[in-house]
Amino acid sequence: MTTKPDYRVPNAKLILPADAPRTDWLAVRRQGLGGSDIAEITGASSFRTPFEIWQDKTSDTDPVEEVKDIFWFGQEVEPLLATRFTEDTGIATRNVGTYAEKKTPWAIANPDRLTADGGILEIKTTGIYTDKARDWQAGEIPDNAYVQLQWYLSVTGRSHGWFIALVDRTPHIVGPVDRDENLIAEIRSTAALFWAHVLSNEPPPVDLATVTPGELAVRHPRVLDPESCTEAPLPELVEDDLTKLAEIKDTEATLKTERTAIETRLKAVIGDHEYLTIDGRPVARWQEIAGRKTFDQDAVLTKLAADRGIEATKKNLADIKAEYTKVGAPTRRLSIIEAAA
Repeated sequence: MTTKPDYRVPNAKLILPADAPRTDWLAVRRQGLGGSDIAEITGASSFRTPFEIWQDKTSDTDPVEEVKDIFWFGQEVEPLLATRFTEDTGIATRNVGTYAEKKTPWAIANPDRLTADGGILEIKTTGIYTDKARDWQAGEIPDNAYVQLQWYLSVTGRSHGWFIALVDRTPHIVGPVDRDENLIAEIRSTAALFWAHVLSNEPPPVDLATVTPGELAVRHPRVLDPESCTEAPLPELVEDDLTKLAEIKDTEATLKTERTAIETRLKAVIGDHEYLTIDGRPVARWQEIAGRKTFDQDAVLTKLAADRGIEATKKNLADIKAEYTKVGAPTRRLSIIEAAA
């Protein structure tokens, strides 16, 4: 007796077909949290920070997809790997599109394929010299892929998942992978808290493990209360960071001095020549670089003064300069205050 293929998706509805334009897919991604988002929000992937995801979800500009060759290759090879999966397992697959959960519309799933045995197939590609490659070759699942799959199983209501990963032109099949209900509960809780920040347009709390200079430039561009202080919530961690920072600065200064000394010695050996060789092989080059061109500001100001029929006094030139001077946005500089001896 032949088993009837099972492509049912009991928990979700199709909101975008597989052949929808890429622009439509990018727009739909803004409407909820997908598998990649969940992996990043939970810390299973570090491709983007939670704050960057929040910025994207709350942005009012048209979404733009960053073009990367590795992503292009992964998309192009998907059909071939889906075919290989079926050849090796005997399990048919179907390319279906993007789903939104019926009870929680912001929960989105875009599985690579549904499998005829009631599961999901995720198709991965990776370079050979990566931690993920070693995982796939050992029959193990990288954290980000595992979290992504569990999210898709939760959203769709499917029972299990499969992976086929291409590593150095060799496909590796892992599965079946059962639903992990404990993990699903954890990631759904994290996702709900995060989506509440999207709806309220309030950024999620700062995460010291993922915060970037760019994030701080957006969150805290100005000193709102000059001369104010904030007490360190975890003094021992701050003290540890201050100690490490001092050590790094000392090391940088030492390395800079050593680098200058080494470069100076090499230049002395090269002398009036351009290249330094060892056994005929070029190992260093001290080349001549054209002089730097500079803008003669004083000459321009003096000419402007003459054109206006005024004397080129220091004050007049300063006044003219002020007319053409733009003030940029303020920035902030971190200074470490040494304890008094």
